[in-house]
Amino acid sequence: MRKSALILSVSLVALASCGGGGGGASAPAARPIITNNLRIFKTGDFIQYKVTGSVTSQGVTSTVSGTGSFSIAVGASPVDPKGVKHSVNGMVMNVTTNQGVPITSNFQNYFEQSPTGSWQQYGDSVSGWIVTPAAGFITSLQSPIVAGSSWVYQYTQQNGDSVVGQVTVIGKAVVSTSLGAFETYKIQTTETITYAAGGSDKVSETDYLVPSIGPVHMVVNTTGTNGAGVATTSSFTFDAVTTSIPY
Repeated sequence: MRKSALILSVSLVALASCGGGGGGASAPAARPIITNNLRIFKTGDFIQYKVTGSVTSQGVTSTVSGTGSFSIAVGASPVDPKGVKHSVNGMVMNVTTNQGVPITSNFQNYFEQSPTGSWQQYGDSVSGWIVTPAAGFITSLQSPIVAGSSWVYQYTQQNGDSVVGQVTVIGKAVVSTSLGAFETYKIQTTETITYAAGGSDKVSETDYLVPSIGPVHMVVNTTGTNGAGVATTSSFTFDAVTTSIPY
């Protein structure tokens, strides 16, 4: 999810440089957490979100609103360097800026799940497959989820981009979304992404996750510079509206 927001940011920065272009509150009668194990996702699973946000670059701010759709296709990735196909977590966003400019972003993560549901990240549609560590993957989300747990990861991808991250399960939190009120796990992820083409991004993402469904509310904040040294800040909020997953 994190890089999907970054790709949208890049589009909006280009728009801004040309001179163009909440949730989280507690609620009564929240649906309780029924398992600490992450759902084993199936082809066709999806969650649709309302997306709002803004990007500021070179003194110009563009705000956006629209929709995002998280979807799963098991075993549908391209073949990796070891000759294996993996599952795809796709994120398609269709938003419109405050200047009325429509923007579409389409991003795919390549992943597998362990028997207990842990997410193992193998690569993505932009930077390619993970080449280090040698195993070819990192664990981006551990299952079962344990409040207070924390872990770090580091990897390099085929195009030379490198990522260092840390995930912390802060604890349980009740969140009210367009989909309803839920007891969730609040999970904080921080990443530093260094791009082979120059520039870097620092990402802070807060996910409100229902283990049996997925993330029902997300906030992603990014600061960074491109290869030319132009600074950019962005903030996006994803609020679940509907899902194919029973709850």
